[in-house]
Amino acid sequence: MMLAALGILAYAASMMTHEALGHGVYCLAAGGRNVMLTAWRESCDFPGVHGSGIEAAGLGVQFGAGLLAWLVLYLLYPDATRLRYFFWLYMVFNMLVSFGYVAFSGVTDFGDAAVIIAGLHPHIVWRAGLILLGSSVYFLSMRAAALELKRFAGLDDGNRRLFHLVWIPYATAGVFACCTGALNRTMGHGAAIGLAAASSFGGGLGILSLPAMQRGMASKGRSPTVYLNWSAAWGVVAAVVIVVFLFYNSGTPAHRIADRHGLGRLPPPRVCHRAPSLQRA
Repeated sequence: MMLAALGILAYAASMMTHEALGHGVYCLAAGGRNVMLTAWRESCDFPGVHGSGIEAAGLGVQFGAGLLAWLVLYLLYPDATRLRYFFWLYMVFNMLVSFGYVAFSGVTDFGDAAVIIAGLHPHIVWRAGLILLGSSVYFLSMRAAALELKRFAGLDDGNRRLFHLVWIPYATAGVFACCTGALNRTMGHGAAIGLAAASSFGGGLGILSLPAMQRGMASKGRSPTVYLNWSAAWGVVAAVVIVVFLFYNSGTPAHRIADRHGLGRLPPPRVCHRAPSLQRA
């Protein structure tokens, strides 16, 4: 239960880092207004023509937050086990999802990175560049995450325990994301569930390979094994986040924002380039 709760918390924090802190804050800083903000979609009403910085902001802030979480792992006390595990998961989701998204944009020509290169030619070469960049950083992020998993696992690094440390948060975060997507009313159910599955099951897929990847790694200063027992405090936080996340991402608050600005019912999600009003996944 504790692994599942922390997995959901880390995933929810990662997605809101991308959408709210990345796209949303950039929108406000550029003088725009956030008229739609959920875990997989942000829409900004800009006063005029703008560049593609808002797309880069989501990816950059999310990956940067992953690097910052990596640093935090070295600053926490070894006995702060649950907090260390949460920051490790937050690091993993941020780093893998952000550059998994870059590679995905290169393959599908859809998403934030695809908008950034929309006007560049030859387009197919730039798409190939996204795939190469996304795949390379994704692999390097897996290496970093595997090294931290080795340190976190302590002296008891048996295959079964390591598999539980990665499989349980991965599966629960994915199921939680898809359930949230099914309740979303700002876009079609198929699109919402697809985005949720892509960001969780798809973007986080590399986490399942970390136990095998860490086997051949040398690690200094591994701490004694500490198991993550249930914590009522963490459980309450997870329960609150689940309820808020489910309600907020259903679209109710977003529709209120849209109505307040006289936008009425928002159109289906789309990706535009240099348009006054953008919606992005």
